[in-house]
Amino acid sequence: MKPTHSLFPVSAPVAVAAIMALNGCNIDRETDLPPREAGTSDASVLFADADTLLTHQTNATSLTLYYSADGRMRYNPDTQQVENATASVESTLATRDHWQTSFPHLQGNVKGFDFDFVNADIALKQWLKGQLLAIAKDGDTVLTATDVQPARALDALYAEHAEKLNYGAIPDAGHTEFRLWAPTAQQVSLVPYQSASEQNATKQRQTPIKMDFDAESGSWHVATTALNHGDYYRYQLSVYHPVTHRVERLEVTDPYSHSLSTNSSYSQVVDLNAPALKPSGWDTLSAPHSQQNPANSVIYEAHVRDFSALDQSTPQNLRGKYLAFTQNTTEPVKHLTALAQSGVTHLHLLPVFDIASINEDVAQRIDVTDRFSTLCDKVPSLKETPRLASECDNNQTIQAALTDLATQDSADTPYVQTVMAAMRQYDSFNWGYDPFHYTVPEGSYATDPEGTARILEFRKMIMAIKQNIGMNVVMDVVYNHTHQAGLGPYSVLDKVVPWYYQRLNPVTGDVEQSTCCSNTAPEHRMFAKLIDDSIATWVKDYKIDAFRWDLMGHHPLAQIEHTLAVARAINPDVYFYGEGWNFGEVANDRQFVQATQANLAGTGIGSFSDRLRDAVRGGGPFDGGEYLRKNQGFGNGQWVAPNDLQQQNSEERASALHNADLVRLGMAGNLKDFQLQTANGDVVRGDEVDYNGQPAGYAQDAWEIQNYVSKHDNQTLWDNHQYKFPYAMPLATRVRAQAVSLSTALLGQGVPFIHMGSELLRSKSMQRDSYDSGDWYNRVDFTQQTTQWDQGLPREDKDGYNWPTIETVIANHNSEAKPTPQAIANMDSYFNELVALRASSGLFHLGQGSVINQRVSFHNTGALQIPGLIVMQIDNSGSLHDSTIDATRDGIIVAINASGTAVNDFANIDATGYQLHSLQANAGNHSIAYNQQAAQVTDGKLTIPAWSVAVFEKPHQP
Repeated sequence: MKPTHSLFPVSAPVAVAAIMALNGCNIDRETDLPPREAGTSDASVLFADADTLLTHQTNATSLTLYYSADGRMRYNPDTQQVENATASVESTLATRDHWQTSFPHLQGNVKGFDFDFVNADIALKQWLKGQLLAIAKDGDTVLTATDVQPARALDALYAEHAEKLNYGAIPDAGHTEFRLWAPTAQQVSLVPYQSASEQNATKQRQTPIKMDFDAESGSWHVATTALNHGDYYRYQLSVYHPVTHRVERLEVTDPYSHSLSTNSSYSQVVDLNAPALKPSGWDTLSAPHSQQNPANSVIYEAHVRDFSALDQSTPQNLRGKYLAFTQNTTEPVKHLTALAQSGVTHLHLLPVFDIASINEDVAQRIDVTDRFSTLCDKVPSLKETPRLASECDNNQTIQAALTDLATQDSADTPYVQTVMAAMRQYDSFNWGYDPFHYTVPEGSYATDPEGTARILEFRKMIMAIKQNIGMNVVMDVVYNHTHQAGLGPYSVLDKVVPWYYQRLNPVTGDVEQSTCCSNTAPEHRMFAKLIDDSIATWVKDYKIDAFRWDLMGHHPLAQIEHTLAVARAINPDVYFYGEGWNFGEVANDRQFVQATQANLAGTGIGSFSDRLRDAVRGGGPFDGGEYLRKNQGFGNGQWVAPNDLQQQNSEERASALHNADLVRLGMAGNLKDFQLQTANGDVVRGDEVDYNGQPAGYAQDAWEIQNYVSKHDNQTLWDNHQYKFPYAMPLATRVRAQAVSLSTALLGQGVPFIHMGSELLRSKSMQRDSYDSGDWYNRVDFTQQTTQWDQGLPREDKDGYNWPTIETVIANHNSEAKPTPQAIANMDSYFNELVALRASSGLFHLGQGSVINQRVSFHNTGALQIPGLIVMQIDNSGSLHDSTIDATRDGIIVAINASGTAVNDFANIDATGYQLHSLQANAGNHSIAYNQQAAQVTDGKLTIPAWSVAVFEKPHQP
């Protein structure tokens, strides 16, 4: 299946005539010569190990490997000869099939040849430092002339020794050791840089320091007193790069950087244990919540800029910064603290490592708080639109102008998205899925991006979140791709060891792009080590408690498990979860056993479940046009509140009941072996329930499931539901439907995952993909006065096809879809109630699959069920009573009514001894359990109001 991860623009090809050395860009080529023609058509010969090469020419009878030290080798197709080769070696010995376990995706498509480099007196390590070209022949007929992919040979020759070493800049008493893994480099030097002051971004290049090559590990090393804590440096490499077919002389930052200059132009030596970089009490800081049972968690997903960038209560210089989280009296922090007190346990931060997509120099940025005229100066084309030209002459801010323009916005005059498109390359906003340096905090979120301020301020943020707010911290990590590869200005890894860190197409040699950008290859041992070392730093030196893995399915499961073991060696409580989507060149375990949903059962690693998500929201994340409205779900009225595009036929009823089954299974932790009666009356296992042709249930334990109905990807829950609600639905009912939808995640057995602002009816003005859409669309108002509903059409490149549907929906909903302050306050109250209900009993987060199977059951199932009604019972009575789970209750019943009809009687449940949960009873008319009447138990029968969530508890009887 495809990912829900929004896709970013693919970088332009890097094989260009010249690449400029720009401020903030990590490149310094000695020449700007164009790529050299090598006469090769692709890179379809691959090393399988240090002795075997594979060719896609399965009819080949020989394979010859040619080497050139200076990169001047060329195949002449006219003469069918290789010119300027230093040496060559031929093999006619077809290999055994031992390589197939490492290359399962190539079985049947390639032929292997064994090479005896030792007896041929060939130093393969030396050859790998130069240009390699392979000729496959059938007899005397040349079948192909191709470049060679070296990665597996590098692993075979170096990894065993290289994995044991430490890399980067390691300061010690009076000197610093530097080590860079660059086995194919012909020469490496350490280049010190000096600046006049800490605030001076201009650096003066000093005399390079030659580094020594370790032939066992493939690393370059030097110990020097010339650089110490606070000093800047880069590496200078002479390295053959197959993108240009030249030996390039490059300067590059350290892949193991722990600190950087503004815009990541230079690496900085830093001692992360320096007292000046530790807030008071840092060494004894601990997490407020145990993660031994991750199902106890409620995870709240936030973005640093969304949190405070436009918040007036936050000091102006801290808006959109790490330090905004340290301001206890601001509206955003007070809101987070209240959520923590209700039972939200974890704050998930979207990428906060060093990214390539934000200019860290504030003088070069334009944000919505700046003057509109400033943007017009940068983008003169805005003046070509008369209405926008009038704003260019005003003295108001871009934000104020957008407020005015939104009232006049339409498909014919899409002013808002036009302005935001003009700002996109200049503003401070990006989700951050654009890795530049994996182990350094992002500089744009610091008050000073130059040097170590980002480290101290990041730590202050972590400390405030844990100590003051009361949440554990989750970090979003993106090791599945880099922002660029080749000689691109934001490429690092592929300059240091070309064609190693990136996953290449096995035929063309192009860097795979299925993730969005330049895919990495964590199946290669030294990139897996880099990941291990990076995660270890975040755990040890930044006290990160859990990690969300972007596109985790592009990683080998073995690598993820090993990295988890590395992290738990530092902190045994560390928890991993991620996107287990199965797609791209690695799909279906084609290249290795992936860390996908289907493979995670029993690992204790969580994955986002699209099963409950789609069942509640309706349709899928890639719906467009009228299907955005047509495909209703459990949370927005499928069958029970049909919109104008719905057909009330047997097919739609069956779809609605199947979605209800998916919700039930999700609330049981989406376990593969959970027993459930489905809508057709059959009792089946979770892995026998269908989800788009796949088993719906796939987990062994509930902590392996992130249940969610909204996150940063795709439309917010509010926007999604407005697409689907019937137009006449009152605003108050829409708010209740939002709470009902969230309850399926919050009151189920999986790990609830909540998108920031869902409790505030957050809208992105119907934006599907807001990764680079600026502060305007992504704004969250923690004063609970407004949302971004109907604040301009969403960006055309992502939603232009949907504009007609959006305009129709907004017009026909009238004011019923626009949240009022009272509606927002009600939703916030409902949300805190649901979170507090979950926190009130361990029965909501049993965690272990076998315990869930024993205790959790559902009523109102089968063919005769009442549509829109979920009734889950959790047993803690009799011999099952476990006081460590809940000492005061013998059971809980969760009743979710996602329909406009109250239910006061249904079959096969005896609620004798149950009563409305005390939290809801005490809330009275303000509870989500109350809707013109109270939820109650009468004579063992439940009464459940329309669009409500009621939790009933049975006091323990000793």
